[in-house]
Amino acid sequence: MRNSVIIGSLLATAAVGYGIYFDYKRRNDPTFRKTLKRHYKKVHEAKKQEEQIAVKKFDEVIEDALEIVKSTPTPSSAEEKELFFMQQVARGEQLFQQQPDNIKESAACFYAALKVYPQPVELFSIYERTVPEPIMNLLRAMQAKESTPTVE
Repeated sequence: MRNSVIIGSLLATAAVGYGIYFDYKRRNDPTFRKTLKRHYKKVHEAKKQEEQIAVKKFDEVIEDALEIVKSTPTPSSAEEKELFFMQQVARGEQLFQQQPDNIKESAACFYAALKVYPQPVELFSIYERTVPEPIMNLLRAMQAKESTPTVE
């Protein structure tokens, strides 16, 4: 018991000593400070690049989902629209339950149903309560992307 107390106190003293040494080096050694700054910049730049890649990937998913919606034929009569709406909502739910990782097709189904619904604002508020969050985020982004005009 006594040996473990001595070893524990020695380890604690060594940890505190290293902390004091590190703090002293950080405050007084210019090359050490430069090294820390360089390391911080590299980490910060890598994080920024990862965020840019994630945003680019999300934009590609949005574009792909919108292409799926555009390629889906839209019915013209009211009865066909109602049937299409029910089929798309059921298919969207089924796709998400079968493969939760593949939200693109599921969101495309929900968005296609939204486009034929007579009151899309009301349906969107229903979606916000019932649709899983990842799909809802994609639906919001799809709606924002489609509502903003593209400049070429």
